[in-house]
Amino acid sequence: MGRRLDRTVTFLEAVTAKSPTGNKTKAGWNELFSVPASYQALSDGERWRAGAVEQKAEARFTVRYSARAAAILGANRLRFEGADWEITGSKEIGRRRWIEITAWKIR
Repeated sequence: MGRRLDRTVTFLEAVTAKSPTGNKTKAGWNELFSVPASYQALSDGERWRAGAVEQKAEARFTVRYSARAAAILGANRLRFEGADWEITGSKEIGRRRWIEITAWKIR
């Protein structure tokens, strides 16, 4: 199964800081690493079947399997074409061959 990895995504990790009251808060996002990826916007039909009623841009990104990419969780974000995307899910495709990441664009 050939994939066309003609885009680049950068994975981000939350930076936490302590507030004056001692609670941890998100202070921003650090870049972890960049990888080649393929991009596919979700169709309206897919969104409708999934029960999505909000108006938001959703997409699938496919990257080559690596230990670093496999460690990406929903707590991380990705940056694609200058916009940050909230990761809503990931799954392994094939036996350690690809990782498919589903995300929606943060406005």
